[in-house]
Amino acid sequence: MELSVLALQAVNITLWALDKASGGALEKAGGDVLEFLTKRFQDKLKIKESDPKLLEATILSEAEWDKKFHEDLERLVNQYRQIQNSSVSQNTESGVNVNVTDNSGTVIGQQIGQQFFR
Repeated sequence: MELSVLALQAVNITLWALDKASGGALEKAGGDVLEFLTKRFQDKLKIKESDPKLLEATILSEAEWDKKFHEDLERLVNQYRQIQNSSVSQNTESGVNVNVTDNSGTVIGQQIGQQFFR
């Protein structure tokens, strides 16, 4: 992944994770990115108070200098993106919205064979 794209995505994930209070797989993955960056930059800058552009520049600088940091951050960002792309949602007349993108199971309301379960 191109370094500037990696840094921008890491910043977006970090800012998103800072705003979330609930649990779940996506929140956990975002929290992993936040924790990774917080530990890495604990002596350099405060992530919660930093400007996103400053954070992005710091990530770019660090990733150019440290190959392991670059690889670890890329792995965490890819993990987050993979979970994010495995979303579930569906629109129904009753107002419940569910969209299944990458689901190995079945969804209520899904047509199975000739039967339709609701």
